Amino acid sequence: MKLSFKLFLTCFTIVLLFFESSLASGQKLMAVSEELHQNGEKFDVVTKGGGRIVKYHFNSYRVTSAKGGWIKGKSSSGLFSAYETASSEKKLSFEFVSDKGDTAIVYLNRNTNYEGINKKGLTIYGENSTLNLGGYQEILENSDNLFGIIETNLADSTWNFAVSEKFGSRHGGQTALVGWLTDGQRKIDIYPVYHYQNPGKKSAIDLMVGSQIWLKGFEFIENGSPVGAVQVGPFKFVAWFSKKNDPTTNFVIGSSFAALMHEYQLNIHGETVD
Repeated sequence: MKLSFKLFLTCFTIVLLFFESSLASGQKLMAVSEELHQNGEKFDVVTKGGGRIVKYHFNSYRVTSAKGGWIKGKSSSGLFSAYETASSEKKLSFEFVSDKGDTAIVYLNRNTNYEGINKKGLTIYGENSTLNLGGYQEILENSDNLFGIIETNLADSTWNFAVSEKFGSRHGGQTALVGWLTDGQRKIDIYPVYHYQNPGKKSAIDLMVGSQIWLKGFEFIENGSPVGAVQVGPFKFVAWFSKKNDPTTNFVIGSSFAALMHEYQLNIHGETVD
């Protein structure tokens, strides 16, 4: 009996590892601009460990340590009112280094804010079904904001970046996501990517998530030209760097890649991992 149980656990573990491996291999590469595709370098990201932040390792860069990461939240709703509010805040810092001895400390602050009206309507319970009449949800404000500060030993300047996501005014409305990275003199725009390079048939991960219209990653554009891109998982993490970049640019955008991979990766249910 004990031998059979051990055999069952061994077989279950093998099947689980095979299933996760098939999901990882089934996820495609996200779409990047043709210029970056032709004149860029692509690096697969190795992930290790967990805790407050995954230890990402790509090109000659890696995350070494992290602090913070606790989430604070609050919500309120009136006893006789449909008006609801909710907010949360998370702070995190991590060290990002290169094999050449370059170092950076990245400070992150992520906050979400929700304000809306939630009408439950009239619910009629039947023997085999339930009917809801007159219920609706009106979103007055629903935003998700990530702010970052990058302090590096490569220059006396400090880099700042932000990614802001504002949801539609109606339930299920279109999301607007914008971002930028700057040191006060240079400005690099950060654009979301929602598609694969070669969509084809739905992969295993797309079937698990339930849709192909979810965030795949980000592309960085400066003065109309791409300087890099990052795919944020959930199983395939990839970084692209333009061959035209100088080492400082690569190191700075690489440190922001680590932040975006951590904050915007998805789990297999299609939810953002916080």
